[in-house]
Amino acid sequence: MAPHSNSTGAQPGEPEEAPLDLHAALRLVNDAETKAREELQGNEAGVYLIWAFAWLIGYGAMHAARFGWLPLSAGASLTVFGITILAALASTVFIVTRQRRGIRGHSSFVGAMYGGAWALGFMVMGTLSGVVGSAVDDFWLTGMIINGIALLIVGLMYMVGGAMFNDKSQAMLGIWFLVVNIVALLAGPANFVTVCFILGPLGFFAGAVAETLRRRRLRNRGRV
Repeated sequence: MAPHSNSTGAQPGEPEEAPLDLHAALRLVNDAETKAREELQGNEAGVYLIWAFAWLIGYGAMHAARFGWLPLSAGASLTVFGITILAALASTVFIVTRQRRGIRGHSSFVGAMYGGAWALGFMVMGTLSGVVGSAVDDFWLTGMIINGIALLIVGLMYMVGGAMFNDKSQAMLGIWFLVVNIVALLAGPANFVTVCFILGPLGFFAGAVAETLRRRRLRNRGRV
């Protein structure tokens, strides 16, 4: 006669294995996903807000100079724009460097290559800006060309970042800036700044909201 076995398949005298806790396993997976994404990306909402206000101030100054609702010359507005963009850039570098401190291996490589692509892209843009500035006399036409190149880089880099980090909100933000660029270029030199002043910060604010909701959703999934 075959020996009797219990319902779990354990032999007589052997300790029964504890049933697998699927909820606990799911929590571990979600926690690991949340931690990995936060290590790679950090809190993008804060970065988006920094750039939203930088665009509001920078493009706002240029819009004020263009349409005369503030006593600013074109050159002075360009200075304000440059200062705000540099301040936003320095803040972003500080935040990202602090968030990714201690990350090693493949995550570190991905972050370094992505950050390097941003830096090199804008180095090329800066070089090209000098060429365009010396070849084109019209201030607002020069601004449209240079900013159009910058928006192209921003849009493409956000789309690449969204694909790399599986971040739909970042990818959508990239698409948004490419569309804004098309609209602004079609508006021409006279209205390019107006489009960027209105639609640019709007995209960043929407990105900040989407990022905040995403992080909250990931945390809630980790508590399941």
